[in-house]
Amino acid sequence: MVRPKGQKQQQKRGVDFKKIRRKIGRKLPPPKNATNTEIKSKAIILPEQSVASEKAGLAVSKKGLTLKELLQQTSHHNAKVRKDALIGIRDIFLKYPAELKLHKLAVIEKLRERISDDDKMVRETLYQLLKAVIFPGCKEDIHGPFVSLMMTYIFNAMTHLAIDVRLMAFKYFDLVLRYYPTSFSMYAEKILQNYEDILRKNQFYLQDKGKLKSALAGLAHCLSLLPSKKRDDDSAIKKDAATRRILHAFEPDAPKDHAGFPVKDKLKDLLPILVSCFQDFIPLTNTMPVLDGQSFDCMLSILQSIDLVVKYFVYETDSDEKETHVSLRDQKTFPILQKKLFNVFPLNPTHHLSGK
Repeated sequence: MVRPKGQKQQQKRGVDFKKIRRKIGRKLPPPKNATNTEIKSKAIILPEQSVASEKAGLAVSKKGLTLKELLQQTSHHNAKVRKDALIGIRDIFLKYPAELKLHKLAVIEKLRERISDDDKMVRETLYQLLKAVIFPGCKEDIHGPFVSLMMTYIFNAMTHLAIDVRLMAFKYFDLVLRYYPTSFSMYAEKILQNYEDILRKNQFYLQDKGKLKSALAGLAHCLSLLPSKKRDDDSAIKKDAATRRILHAFEPDAPKDHAGFPVKDKLKDLLPILVSCFQDFIPLTNTMPVLDGQSFDCMLSILQSIDLVVKYFVYETDSDEKETHVSLRDQKTFPILQKKLFNVFPLNPTHHLSGK
């Protein structure tokens, strides 16, 4: 019997895939190319291999961290870690005051980086650390190099884009000024320029009067250190100061003369800005039956600053009284005070201020 030609060719063709039939319920065998992922390890025990033993005898915080470790953590990307590191540094310095004496410059050099920190709580924690621990602990050692380490970063913060950082920078400078008053004479021109810049834009900061109040109080403190002829002519004060200098090597906070103190032009520019800043608060007295405490403190600091600037020109030490009054008239100082400042008094809710 002859088979058909097509059927013969079909029998010669091979099978492409062989189907394996698995029985239901049986576990499949592993594939031939499967990788064994089992890990076998053995513990190695070494004597004296302990972190606690390595830190024996070192000053550590409540969390067991050394000063070096905490200083490194102040640059951590997480704000909470940076804040906790500052708190740990405070714990070490309170428990081991000698550590602050030994490492004060290294600590300041590292902590100053946080003056412009983006996080509000980190900046505030640093301020409290400097105010309550570091500056009081290094009061005798605060001198030019110590201050110069701080001032570079304070000036950078004063020109920061963030408003909160700028206002906080003035608090840092006021803190430096309280422990090293002569720092104002060293940086007077630059400081007054930064105050001018921030007061020109004070309308943007009126919503946060607490921070503006701190900046204005710092300005009044700075201006109180200006040299004054009246202060020098007061014989009683002069005699008392001379006695204290002899007995206790006392150095007065305010400079005796204008040598190295070229701030006259800056003060002339600052005075109308202060008057304008005061006027920005006047609408509050017209709309509020009782002025809130922060606004009152801001207005008081502005008036104190105006008073100190005028006294500086009246009692300046490098010119006589006649030249001083001529200088004031040339700058139209008294017309500004009379038209824009004196006319608004007495302040009361029914008073309406005319246009600037």
